[in-house]
Amino acid sequence: MPPNPPAQITVAYSRHVDGLIAIAHGEQWPWAHTALEQAGFTKRDYGSFHTPGDSVPAAMATLLPIARRHRATVQVSGRPYLGDVADQIAARLPGRWTAQVEIYSNPLWQEDLLSYLWDRGDLARAVTNRRVPYAAKLDSDTGIELLLAEHGPDPERGYLIGAFASYEEFEDSYDNPHAPAGITLPAEPGPAAQVITEAFLPAYHRALHERRTGAVLAALDAIRAEYDTLQAMHDSGRSSDGMPLRSPTALREATKVFVDRVWLEFLPVLTHAPGVLANCTTALTHHPADAGVVHRLGDALASCTPAMQEWQHRLRELRFRPPISLEPPEQLRTRLGRQVLPSLGVWLAEADAFARIAHAARPGDAPPSGTVAPAPAVRPALPPPSPSAHR
Repeated sequence: MPPNPPAQITVAYSRHVDGLIAIAHGEQWPWAHTALEQAGFTKRDYGSFHTPGDSVPAAMATLLPIARRHRATVQVSGRPYLGDVADQIAARLPGRWTAQVEIYSNPLWQEDLLSYLWDRGDLARAVTNRRVPYAAKLDSDTGIELLLAEHGPDPERGYLIGAFASYEEFEDSYDNPHAPAGITLPAEPGPAAQVITEAFLPAYHRALHERRTGAVLAALDAIRAEYDTLQAMHDSGRSSDGMPLRSPTALREATKVFVDRVWLEFLPVLTHAPGVLANCTTALTHHPADAGVVHRLGDALASCTPAMQEWQHRLRELRFRPPISLEPPEQLRTRLGRQVLPSLGVWLAEADAFARIAHAARPGDAPPSGTVAPAPAVRPALPPPSPSAHR
């Protein structure tokens, strides 16, 4: 990222407040804050400053010499204030959206933004390579979170749009291969909203579906490998290295280890599969033979709701209570693992059918008309471990 003055003030006109909005930024941004306060600008709730329209000339005449004394440069934007533009775009997007400007006064705050962005396009490159002191977050009532930023100082270059991944589903989205590519938008809010609606949001939904599907299938593959090993021990009486089991308790111990681990390994399925199944449901008109599979998988997920709610409650408790006062984590995981074993069995049995259905249900892909999927080949379900395995 190229060097910038230690303290900067960007000023833009806002029709919404009929005046100037000023944003302080730079490694020494408190100097710019002080200059704005001494020049009579009023601080707003989220960190910007405001002066009313009838005092714009006087305010600028007062600000410039004070800013110089505080070693802060002043840049007058050739664009409308970003918050106004974001509000106009949000009002034109499908559904209900809200917009809020975020300020990254310290360059380190901008660097932190990269770990939350789910983008492999223009926006990620801009945040990586140049100063982006502020941006606008667009939030949908369906949980979609987008980031809108100015495409450099030239107003003719328009704006950049990219996405965040849901923090409830994904912990790390930086440089994720499934990420949608952020794009450049026109300078006017109307055409910009149209591009988001017709191009970016469909690409976002496809990318989210693929990422969720990949996470579910990876989890099922890992569990299947462990389960197959355990099943082979049951069938052969031999350990995974081919040696005969030395005692009757060896098989019980191996089963217990599997149960102890299965909750955390099945958690990606519980987290990501609901969104995938929602897309699969909409695709069933083209593949009616798959309806039974989707219903069985959905019912299996629903049966895990109490366990998932208990897990989420435990995570919330950890913020306020010392771990020593709670149920030991390994005991909790084992108990929840036992609860979800029947659901896990359904998912393992239908894993191949799920993969086929999920890939066919990719948003935006039109399936061939009149196609009826063949009845899926069901794998053997996971038998519940014997009670002795939990002693």
